[in-house]
Amino acid sequence: MSSSSRPPRTGRAGARALLAGALLAALTPVLPAQAAAPAAAAPLATIRAETGAEAGSGAETGTGADTGADRWSETAHGFASLAGGTTGGAGGEVVTVTDAVALARYAAAPEPYVIQVSGALTLQPFGTEITVASDKTILGLGDIAELVHGGLHLNPGTHNVVIRNLTIRDTAVEGDWDCKNTDYDGIQMDSVHHVWIDHNRFSRICDGQLDIRKDSEYVTVSYNRFEDNNKTFGIGWTPNVRTQITVDHNLFARTKQRNPSADNAAYAHLYNNLLTAQNDPADPVWTYGNWSRGRTRMVIENSYYEDVQHPFQADETAELVQRGSILRNTSGRHDTRGDAFDPRAFYDYRLDPASAVPALVHRFAGPQKKTGKPLARTGAPSASALAAAADWTDDTADGFASVDALGQNGTHGGRDGRTVLATTLADLEKYATAAEPYTVVVQGTITMVPKGREIKVASDKTIVGAGTTGHLVGGGFFLGTGVHNVIIRNLTIRDSSEGIWNDDEHDFDAIQMDGAHHVWIDHNTLRDQADGLIDSRKDTTYVTISWNRLSDNNKTLGIGWTPNTTAALTLHHNWLYETQQRNPSADNAARAHLYNNYLQDDPAGPVSVAYGNYARGATRMVLENSYFKGVRNPVTKDPTAALVQRGNVFDGTSGRNESGPDSTGAGAFDPRSSYDYRLDPATEVPALVTAGAGPRAAIGVLAPTVITVARDGSGDHTTVQAAVDAVPAGNALPVTVAVAPGDYRETVRIPRTKRFVTVQGTGPSRRDTRIAYDNAAGTPKPDGTGTYGTSGSATFAVEADDTRLRNLSVVNSFDEAAHQDLSGHQAVALRTAADRIDLTGLIVEGDQDTLQTDSASRDVVGRVRLTDSYVAGNVDFLFGRGTVVVDGSVLTLRKRWDGSSAGYVTAPSTAAGRKGILITRSVIDGDVAPGSFHLGRPWHAGGDASLDPQTVVRDSRLGAAVRPAPWTDMGGFSWRDDRFAEYRDLGPGSGPASADRPQLTDAQAADHEPADWLGDWTPAG
Repeated sequence: MSSSSRPPRTGRAGARALLAGALLAALTPVLPAQAAAPAAAAPLATIRAETGAEAGSGAETGTGADTGADRWSETAHGFASLAGGTTGGAGGEVVTVTDAVALARYAAAPEPYVIQVSGALTLQPFGTEITVASDKTILGLGDIAELVHGGLHLNPGTHNVVIRNLTIRDTAVEGDWDCKNTDYDGIQMDSVHHVWIDHNRFSRICDGQLDIRKDSEYVTVSYNRFEDNNKTFGIGWTPNVRTQITVDHNLFARTKQRNPSADNAAYAHLYNNLLTAQNDPADPVWTYGNWSRGRTRMVIENSYYEDVQHPFQADETAELVQRGSILRNTSGRHDTRGDAFDPRAFYDYRLDPASAVPALVHRFAGPQKKTGKPLARTGAPSASALAAAADWTDDTADGFASVDALGQNGTHGGRDGRTVLATTLADLEKYATAAEPYTVVVQGTITMVPKGREIKVASDKTIVGAGTTGHLVGGGFFLGTGVHNVIIRNLTIRDSSEGIWNDDEHDFDAIQMDGAHHVWIDHNTLRDQADGLIDSRKDTTYVTISWNRLSDNNKTLGIGWTPNTTAALTLHHNWLYETQQRNPSADNAARAHLYNNYLQDDPAGPVSVAYGNYARGATRMVLENSYFKGVRNPVTKDPTAALVQRGNVFDGTSGRNESGPDSTGAGAFDPRSSYDYRLDPATEVPALVTAGAGPRAAIGVLAPTVITVARDGSGDHTTVQAAVDAVPAGNALPVTVAVAPGDYRETVRIPRTKRFVTVQGTGPSRRDTRIAYDNAAGTPKPDGTGTYGTSGSATFAVEADDTRLRNLSVVNSFDEAAHQDLSGHQAVALRTAADRIDLTGLIVEGDQDTLQTDSASRDVVGRVRLTDSYVAGNVDFLFGRGTVVVDGSVLTLRKRWDGSSAGYVTAPSTAAGRKGILITRSVIDGDVAPGSFHLGRPWHAGGDASLDPQTVVRDSRLGAAVRPAPWTDMGGFSWRDDRFAEYRDLGPGSGPASADRPQLTDAQAADHEPADWLGDWTPAG
């Protein structure tokens, strides 16, 4: 490809695949009219808004240090995370056991427990399986916790169990390889749900190491080592097709069969697993890898098979999709059949490259020595979460950024200042440009306005993305002359390109530095800028650039723009791909040390690399243990430059590959005279860098301040409002109000000045923590100043941006029948009047006007995401001017106070040009008369004809209660003049397109996704 042209870039991806009708039809029944919600959430996946992480872009790993912090998560992922999630014994007492008797006692108890296993426990008699009851976490302390000569058993109905960090071994019986006479399993579960098996080791078990049987559901099996066994991991033993299971990052080594075998599993998602040494030509017993049996639907992604016979196979009645896996020395069946399913319709996940799987799984699967810490007290972050949150703040720069020079002793950024959270452009600019030191944690996506804007970062700053969520779109950072001691970490900075490949008109860089010093740029993803990804210019010096992904750009990393030869830079463990030039180009750099970088040119990709590392002018460059794959002109030097190469790998490269002294005979330099460093072998660089570069989930995590609430006085406060009052005005850090189970009769208001507050119930069910009050619009205020009005009647009012509510019931219990004398029966349970409000796992219950979603004022947006929740009401029970996504939830239709059935689900009052209410992948139904409810009507608040109300109901199940003509007029305004539509709804209340029932086209539906509603906001978690 020439330097002046580029193939057209792909536009926005099409709409994400949605759940099939069979899944919607299988939803948990909707709530009865006046009944409490069931404990389990509706089994619908929540589609998280896109974070910019592409499939295959690498999942979380540690930083350059040998740490598995990012591979040890405190929350279940995959199917175990759905329908209420899997939390084990969280909230229960933490106990430590050192013998099998104590383990059996706590494991079988009816109460929730976090059971820490210390040391090796021998189970007697041989083959004993300890019964595990619901709501348990069994957690090995360090890597020495073992169950020997026995295992664990979960009986039918058991749920919410976490088993982690254990070794379960040695029930094998000599001479009984097929174990026909014994049934000693490592873990057996029969018809259970919500189980997470993580970071364990199974070895020499007679019978199965892990048996998941008889309609078990919502299971995740991750980061385990399955070794030295015949029957490894079976799923099935049922004629029903119900099981949903995620299997990821497991090692199967020297295991003959069931690796795993899945029989009649509704959804089996296997990714990033390593299967090895299962093909022994001298062994007459048939061996195999993954098997999709019966009516199983199986998806296999980015796994690694080495020395495996029949690596993946499918019965004729089953489906199996395989993509992205690597097979080495495999034989026999490699079946694919049918379409299976789309795992991303259920949950988000990040794939590691298949080439990185052996290194990652060998390193991180099985019990971890430095993890296996218990959950902290109810409502608080776990011990390991707190440790992870503290670890990244202690990270220090290496390379030239660590050197004491120019009056600066290393690079520590804003370590000595306040830590603040930034979710908006105004937040970020305020703190980044301030004179004082700050650590600025960027959470979510911030769009730069105007496009190409570069925030002028002042000295003594750390700007870090919160986990993988921190994105800057359409701009970047500028560090001017004299700016020093700056850290930029864990961000994705992207998309300022104007679509012109060799753009000489727009100087839009991700990071530009002119005359700065002591800067550390680490673990970022930088891509698709109009000009450079990183420009280090005009004598900028003492810079380290490490563990970054630099991609999809013309000009990548330029060093120079000066006649002086003073700059000192270290570049290590960066991944450069789909980049044409400046990879990097170093002009007049006094000391440029490049090591363990991976430069990759995919011949099938849209960009052809013009050259790799370039030592220009009077540069002195040392290049060590890097890996160049398919790169043209991998190493180039001017005659005036000195360049030393050692230990590099050149795989399929061509053109210039140069080294040597400069034209005077002078050599380069010795990096160890400035700092110590550790070299990884060049052969390991592709796997390490593709897996480890870019934003990490454990960096930028802030452990919230936790304020506890308990009615019995055991917490910090006895009311929720008192806890909210304790949050300081102007709060800039996350605060969690952890509310113990109980009935709280009070009203709660989070004022505008108290951002970043999470109110979370700590019980195992959303029903356990209930906040209720009974004000209505017509209820007189106690001070005699009138009535509350609709908005004032709210039991819970959220007026602060960036608020989250979790695992609660919020109820307006106003009794209409008993108060017919009042004028104004509107009774709001939950009111939001702010932006970026995230509601998950709630019950919101009322009658008329249950959930009001507004914004702070008419001229600003107020975005709300409601997922995995129940909302019950009868008249306009989802209403307001907010921009609302209701995803994976149940909207329950209730009878009126007099027992009649008639009502309206939504009443949007959307401003023109804004998004209104989007209901997707949800259920609308109730114990009411057929054909008695409208889906919505247009509320032109105050008779304002300029409003353009909007409701879209798509990919949802509509009960028979929904009218055949589902929309109706309101207040003299016709719904036909506003924006009401459906798309691909199912159920008896759905219907074909007609004049009374407009349907979106496929093209229109592509612009009516949750991401279109949420815009640059990506809710965390």
